[in-house]
Amino acid sequence: MKKQTKLVLALIIGFPVSLLTSCSDDPKPTEEVVEVVEEVVEEEQNKSYYQIPSPDEMFAFIKESGLKYNSASLNPIQNATSYNDPKSQALNFGIYSADLAYTAAFEEYQESIKYFGSIQKLGDQIGLSSAFDKALVERIQNNLDNADSLVAITNTSYFSVVDYLEQNEQGDKLGLVASAGWLETVYIAANSINYDKDKAAVERLADQKLTLDNLIAYLDKYSSNADVKEVLGTFMELEEAFAKLDEVDSGAGISLKKKEGGKMVLGGGSSIKITKEQFEMLKAKISEVRNNIVKTEA
Repeated sequence: MKKQTKLVLALIIGFPVSLLTSCSDDPKPTEEVVEVVEEVVEEEQNKSYYQIPSPDEMFAFIKESGLKYNSASLNPIQNATSYNDPKSQALNFGIYSADLAYTAAFEEYQESIKYFGSIQKLGDQIGLSSAFDKALVERIQNNLDNADSLVAITNTSYFSVVDYLEQNEQGDKLGLVASAGWLETVYIAANSINYDKDKAAVERLADQKLTLDNLIAYLDKYSSNADVKEVLGTFMELEEAFAKLDEVDSGAGISLKKKEGGKMVLGGGSSIKITKEQFEMLKAKISEVRNNIVKTEA
């Protein structure tokens, strides 16, 4: 029996945070079991699902929180021609995809078209040219002054890549793309946050602890691939940094907890706490892992 693994870029990680912002001051603790990992199909396949949010979700939150756009956090476009091996091309395709989402979220239209060009070229190199047809390029060019449309189109391009890789059973490549996209997202977020002033954003960053667990579980499924195995090792180092954050009983709030049997529990009464020292440590580790991916040979 064949087993298929699917990576679903969904809103489930953002869902608890949005609930936190919309609940009353005195919420009642709740616990709801949410199946997010495994679904058994009584046909030819078993499918495993891993929910990872798309980059635009975090960037929309950053913008709404009043954090400023910082172009210095982006991977320079000129670096794209320096990625010559399949692993670095797939990883930086994910990096540039997140950069594109960031520029679109902040309505940096001219930058958006430049970053779209970079991921289009890298996509050609790693066999994703069919995900970027002429109609999609024209839609972007025709909507450079429409923020909502541009964000929607960049999402469409990202999901078309995900769908293409899933349909063609290239889960190993998808793991590299998605993990790097997530990494760039948290890198930009961490380098935009002032710990003393941006408490909501700090908490959102700490919540990425669970997202990373999902990513590592997905990468582990393809760890027989040497490139994936190497990336998995570096992400496990990052997981060790997140593991130092404490989940404490707060009597309020909503959190997702991993339970035995491949389930996540959505419940109340706990939250992830992060001190300023832990934030700086986490920021440094995120930057180290990310910069090792985007670096070019001198």
